[in-house]
Amino acid sequence: MASIAEAQSPVLSISLLPTATAKLSWPSNFTAWQLTSTTNLSSPASWQSVTQTPAPQGNALVVMFPVTNKSRFFRLEQAGSCVFQAAPTVIASGGASTLTWCPVAGTTYRLSPGPGIVTGGSAIVSPTVTTVYTLSASNTSGVIPSFATVIVNPCGFDSVSNWNGTLNFSYALTPPSPDYIFTVNRQAQLAFHLTRSLVSATNAEFTGYPTGTASMNDRVDDLTQMPVTTITTVGSGPPLPDPSLPAVSQLILDIDCTSNTYSLTIVLQISATVTATGEAPFTEPSTVGTVTVIHRALPAASSTLSSSELLPARGPLWAGGGDLYDPGDLIGDSMFITGVVTDTTAGSASVSWSFAPAP
Repeated sequence: MASIAEAQSPVLSISLLPTATAKLSWPSNFTAWQLTSTTNLSSPASWQSVTQTPAPQGNALVVMFPVTNKSRFFRLEQAGSCVFQAAPTVIASGGASTLTWCPVAGTTYRLSPGPGIVTGGSAIVSPTVTTVYTLSASNTSGVIPSFATVIVNPCGFDSVSNWNGTLNFSYALTPPSPDYIFTVNRQAQLAFHLTRSLVSATNAEFTGYPTGTASMNDRVDDLTQMPVTTITTVGSGPPLPDPSLPAVSQLILDIDCTSNTYSLTIVLQISATVTATGEAPFTEPSTVGTVTVIHRALPAASSTLSSSELLPARGPLWAGGGDLYDPGDLIGDSMFITGVVTDTTAGSASVSWSFAPAP
């Protein structure tokens, strides 16, 4: 149970990468700890395990997490069968869930709401509304509470645990400039299977890695250099899902039951070849673009989420939030940094998506 802790606890480090990604890491010798997340600090039972698998990097375990416009909090919890938990965590009206824990000799357990003092290591509950259960463990050392939530009919999406969907986008721009000649061309045709990664009484979050293809064909000629310096980034192929990369090609779909809206975001990378005048070509992970969609209206029932829109292109220094397409990568960012385009003159990306509930 949560009252039995290791003599030492790992330190969680968090840093923000320029590709709208949070890098979370902790010492690799703490393999029995798991990364958890919440968007609501006022509810101690809202913490849920992060679905990404930690990747070893040197002496650390690392998780890359795409950043959205929504506040999110992270912590490490000791994993193991002795954690007080509910299964399943989401039920329909009239359903049941089993609470489990590992009893320790000499400790008295009290469950609330419910029967009070309990024996054994489990209890079956059938709440009619979303309920946070507290298991208080009492012994000579004191009283330590643990929490588990059973969610009942979360905002009409209680039957949705998976989504199948598609997301396509395209962006092309050749801005005029006396000093630079830019050509940026990005395309993506993606398919997804999303699984529920976090759920509460007011929110449900779904994540998944894309399949499909994407491409980029970028070029910049620097006319201020003599001879003229040319850089190209060219690539076409499947998205890169490797969590050890600076950004991961993962889509996050967030259902907000309080505002009856949904939001989604993805940072998409592929392998592309970079060639610069006078240098040997090299291949590296390259960002095709970041798509962020905020607060679209939910349908009345659990049905398809879809739209086709033009999203404004924004540069690396944009801090205004909202809907956006960020071209990213070397040449895309350079357009903004050199002043050839601004956040009001960089045009728009054509973006369409469709996500339908799946079994």
